[in-house]
Amino acid sequence: MATRSEIDEAGRLRPEGEPSIRLLAENELAIMMPLIETLNPDIPPAVLAQRLAEIRENDYRCAGAFVDDRCVGVAGMWFGTRFWCGRYVDIDNVVVDPSWRGHGIGQALLDWVEDYARRQGCEKAVLDAYVTNDRAHAFYMRRGYRIIGFHFDKDLKGPEDHAGPDRETSCSAASRSR
Repeated sequence: MATRSEIDEAGRLRPEGEPSIRLLAENELAIMMPLIETLNPDIPPAVLAQRLAEIRENDYRCAGAFVDDRCVGVAGMWFGTRFWCGRYVDIDNVVVDPSWRGHGIGQALLDWVEDYARRQGCEKAVLDAYVTNDRAHAFYMRRGYRIIGFHFDKDLKGPEDHAGPDRETSCSAASRSR
């Protein structure tokens, strides 16, 4: 397991060796929530927790990267089959703790998830990144991902569903923060 033992040029502690990466057990999924909250700051934590409860019912899997037993990165996974690509893994919510970015955690997570997906019989890996997230685009393209299309979304709730301060929980709120 990696330990925090060296300081980098920016004064941040960096891991010694590689992080420990493993599939989170169903009863461990809640440890990802602080990282998910950093990716979705406009969505109340209670709403994210409710969504996690729903996600658990749909064969969601998540890999966690650990340094000194602390979860410093996660990458979610959905599996399926589509006509255009066959069996695939949809990599969802790759998030690295801001204090650990730039230390290879994201790359290690992607490598682990891609290897896991190959063992599950996947032919393709797909993922989404918000159009405003240029750093993510560069990160994924350096790792061989290509932009091949657009991901469209449409709110299906009516205006009455968006009234009130606690109703800012739709996917459109998330799309502004990714």
